[in-house]
Amino acid sequence: MVVGESPAKDLYRRVVWGPWRLALERGPYGVEYVANRRLGLLAGRFAGGTRAKVEENLRRAFPDRTDLGRVARRTFGAHFANQYASFAFGRIDRDNWPRYLVWEGLEHVEAARAAGEGLVLVHPHMGPAQLPLCVLGAMGFPVHQVGGGEPQIEKSEAGRWASELRHQLEARMPVTLHDGAGYLRKVLRALSNGEIVLTACDGTGGGKEIGRRLERTVLGQRMRVPVGGFWLASRAKARVHTLHVVPDGLRHRAIVGPRVALPTDPDAALEAGADATAAFLARVLAAHPEEWHFWDAFEPGRLLA
Repeated sequence: MVVGESPAKDLYRRVVWGPWRLALERGPYGVEYVANRRLGLLAGRFAGGTRAKVEENLRRAFPDRTDLGRVARRTFGAHFANQYASFAFGRIDRDNWPRYLVWEGLEHVEAARAAGEGLVLVHPHMGPAQLPLCVLGAMGFPVHQVGGGEPQIEKSEAGRWASELRHQLEARMPVTLHDGAGYLRKVLRALSNGEIVLTACDGTGGGKEIGRRLERTVLGQRMRVPVGGFWLASRAKARVHTLHVVPDGLRHRAIVGPRVALPTDPDAALEAGADATAAFLARVLAAHPEEWHFWDAFEPGRLLA
């Protein structure tokens, strides 16, 4: 979800990334996400134009649902939980991570590690999407993220300051971050060594799209889904599983799905990966529509660029 630039937004940035962040970092473990979700719900009350656009696009996917006004409001809570997820990244450690996250399907991660096989986790931008990444690192797993793609908008001085601070906070995670637009030899080497790689399977948050994509239909909308994670798994002979995050009381739940079976032929593996991604997205977005961050772009042509 991308909100336009304005002087009011700059003032808001200075407060949220300044005293609000510092106050939350001094609070109880886990309060960061709870507080930021509530802040997002409050902000959603004043974002009439953006909220109306989100609700309109939700109706493209779910024309028979009658609760989409409430769902549209709740997307702002999920957006804020993700936007300010980095507030907690310097605090999460081996001892306190259960205060932030519970796992479902962690046995898939442990099985790959026990077998000495690399593991690719493909995930949509739902909830605080990087929280499982940070927690896996805190648990002691060798974990990497392939990312990239800043929103392609001209930012003010306050906007550039907030973006730089966000990068600094993300660097506190005990993980290795890779630019998806760069060489991926190190990522392939990590997978060959039995390590874990996370990469998105839906988009790049408003940035310039990177990597190979294949067109599929998701909830009635044609979109280009990334298949880079399946390319990595095919090249490195690694396992690939889906991952998504949803709220669980005062914490979040990270759900690792079953292994995605891929053909041995590289091109066929990408086609199968795109099919699996489209089916996965349709299922989890229908179950938790309020958690996805790209409803503002879910309209004809927008996700095909």
